[in-house]
Amino acid sequence: MSKQVGFVLFLYLCVMQLSCVYAENKASQHQIPAGQLLPLMMYQDQLDFKAVKQQIKDCKPQEVIFNVLVDGTSGATMQRKGLLVRRQNARGTVIICHGYLGCKRDAIALKHLFPFYNVLAFDFRAHGELIEGQKSTIGRDEAYDVMGAAQFIKADPEMSKKPLIVYGYSMGAVASIEAQAKDGSLFDAMILDCPYDSTDNAMRRGLDEKMKLTILGSELDIPGKEFILAHMYDESAQIITNYLFKQITALDSNAVATRFTRVAPIESVKKITVPCLFIHCDHDKKVPTSAVKAVYDNKPGFKELWITFGKGHFGSYNNEPEMYWYRVNKFLNRIAVGMIAQRQQEKIYDQRLTKNIGTDHGQAILKRFVDNKKGD
Repeated sequence: MSKQVGFVLFLYLCVMQLSCVYAENKASQHQIPAGQLLPLMMYQDQLDFKAVKQQIKDCKPQEVIFNVLVDGTSGATMQRKGLLVRRQNARGTVIICHGYLGCKRDAIALKHLFPFYNVLAFDFRAHGELIEGQKSTIGRDEAYDVMGAAQFIKADPEMSKKPLIVYGYSMGAVASIEAQAKDGSLFDAMILDCPYDSTDNAMRRGLDEKMKLTILGSELDIPGKEFILAHMYDESAQIITNYLFKQITALDSNAVATRFTRVAPIESVKKITVPCLFIHCDHDKKVPTSAVKAVYDNKPGFKELWITFGKGHFGSYNNEPEMYWYRVNKFLNRIAVGMIAQRQQEKIYDQRLTKNIGTDHGQAILKRFVDNKKGD
């Protein structure tokens, strides 16, 4: 009996030794400095808290400032402030672009999504710091802010040598699309969470919902919708458009000086050829899944779309942060190791199909999915 126990103990020690070697090899493959582990990640159920604390110190952002064009015609510039995290042995740099009413400090909190990359987050115009006299255009002129951030990275002697990726959500995703459409050399890959399709379509959807009356059980359209849509970008109509935007989106456009302009990422995305990962949650009340799917459909070349059960606008991360981390880093790893050309060029990961497949709702989604594939 004692010999059996001894043999089992010997076997256990061998397995543990091999496990340690495996963990060290995995760490070296991911370019983790010796003795360091990733925050929120573990190898073989062991967490080196001293190493993690040192890594947190190493991830402390530094403040940066850079110039961006005010628009595409005047040549005038203004300054934007950012937060930059430099990592040892980084595979590249990720620029994080925040949403409407957000700021660089909201965005840099997501740096842990990119443990193998330098990370830059910055304030869009009229957001955060240095905002005097500025107005947000909800994506159009913000493209020049994205371009300025990219040029700042490309001017750095070290960061310019490695791939540059943009990660944008909501307005940040739209501004990233608009920027890449203007200059196709900006980014090597894009991660785009919940971009709207166009301001025209977004406003029309909102007015279709809001401008209705129910009288004696019958639903009637309130007159004037087409007139509003035709003039909503006029300078004289900005007050009305501002009010309607607030009612439709539940976003307080008075909190940020805003100039409503026409923006159509659904058209601009046709010029983008670099690999793109689109992310969207089915319960988004501000941007419907159909809108993101339309942008995805118009994008040529390699693309993936992940549809989740997140709650609300930009809700995929909060709903399932571990899977979000996995999807984002799996996509980036394919870019890093050059696997894109060998993979299927279009792929949709739809959680609605896997979790609702036995319900009427799931069957309806599956039927639409199959019908769409037949039409391809």
